[in-house]
Amino acid sequence: MAARRLRDLVTDIRRRCSSEAEWRRIVDEQVRQHPIHPMALLDPFVRRANDKPRGYAGDAVMLDYIYQPYSQQPDLDAVPPLTRAAMQFTTNANAPRAVRNRAALLAAEIDALARRKARPAVFSMACGHLREARMSHAVQAGELGRFLAIDQDTESLAVVSEDVGRFGVEVREGSVKTVIARGSTLGKFDFVYAAGLYDYLNEKWGERLLQELFNMLEPGGKVWVANFKPEIEDRAYMEAFMDWWLIYRDEAEMMSLADALPADEIARKRVFTEHEDNIVFLEVVRRG
Repeated sequence: MAARRLRDLVTDIRRRCSSEAEWRRIVDEQVRQHPIHPMALLDPFVRRANDKPRGYAGDAVMLDYIYQPYSQQPDLDAVPPLTRAAMQFTTNANAPRAVRNRAALLAAEIDALARRKARPAVFSMACGHLREARMSHAVQAGELGRFLAIDQDTESLAVVSEDVGRFGVEVREGSVKTVIARGSTLGKFDFVYAAGLYDYLNEKWGERLLQELFNMLEPGGKVWVANFKPEIEDRAYMEAFMDWWLIYRDEAEMMSLADALPADEIARKRVFTEHEDNIVFLEVVRRG
């Protein structure tokens, strides 16, 4: 398939680069000037990331191309057969599969929590369209005491309200800065998580936000933050054709985010990956 060959080609070029600066120069001066570039943008998934109508590549609408059938994209009916074939690859490559795996893990954790504790409270930071809620039996059965979902994008929050508001999901507008400043006013939770946010946060903001998320935990509560790993196979394609540049972290870098947390308040901490080893999670549990 052409899309796969294209991904493999730019991956090979990226690996040969001696520096990040050299790779960025090749992307700007060669890849984006090549006739193949506008052809790749015929794929609505790739085009959405490249165009950034909401200011960044991985917005909730773009991710919904990955989350089929939990979402619907009306423009898919107009996609020509050849482009649809390419899209079958781009939305099912390593990174999109990792995103779906991440959502499935979150849904499973919410369900497991509801089995352990009656009416638990859950908080999703930078929730996007909160597609994991559609995957969770506990959410749809109304088994949670509270589910708070925060995002800075009001259009995304409107989707969440329409999609899962009837199951008791509460939405609120907020950013990293507002949660750091006013997290103590949001309440206490048994499970707090940030699914895709840390792919965009530098070390300083990542550590500060984790401290606040940890402070929001009930005794025995758990926080998860997730991040793409640096060696993901789709990285070069994402950067070259989707203009999707993330902050990547490995297991050691994820663990170091917790260094500033109070050690005497931590029951345990660990890192783990989804089963295809493309996204790494940091888990920190507050002492009971």
